[in-house]
Amino acid sequence: MDTVKRKYNLDQIGFVVNDINKISNNLKKLIGVDEIKIVNWPIPGIDPESTHRGNKCNWKMRLGFLDTIDNVTLEFIQPIEGVSIFSEFLEAHSPGLHHLRFSVKDFDEAVEDFIQEGYEMLASGRGVHKGSRWAFFDTRSDYEGLIIELRTELGKDAEKDQWLSND
Repeated sequence: MDTVKRKYNLDQIGFVVNDINKISNNLKKLIGVDEIKIVNWPIPGIDPESTHRGNKCNWKMRLGFLDTIDNVTLEFIQPIEGVSIFSEFLEAHSPGLHHLRFSVKDFDEAVEDFIQEGYEMLASGRGVHKGSRWAFFDTRSDYEGLIIELRTELGKDAEKDQWLSND
């Protein structure tokens, strides 16, 4: 039996929060999860090539990552400085579920597919892993308020070992 390969692979569920440390401590205390890996973004000395609604911009945030079963990561995003889709989310809503991320083999083709479908690119840039490119699309009207993020498929080894640094 032939298996159909999906073009988009769900690998992350993103939440926007006010306080990553609080989330991390509470999940550890109540549920017993492992430590959440927390990083600052952008990484000092590395240009994230970030855009916000089509314009080059700079913002800062703290990111927390918690691996789960089936290679789906929970991401916690705490806006720190500047205007971003994450700070806008907190202004318009309470903290909570923000996006689903799908990794794709051909990032440029997937981005073009979303643009051709009429979805506005809300933000884009480079991530915390070597070779990572990402883009968020405004899919809220079709997906009950959820935003879809596309990201370069990196593979399991890159996810765990190839964190960017300015060393």
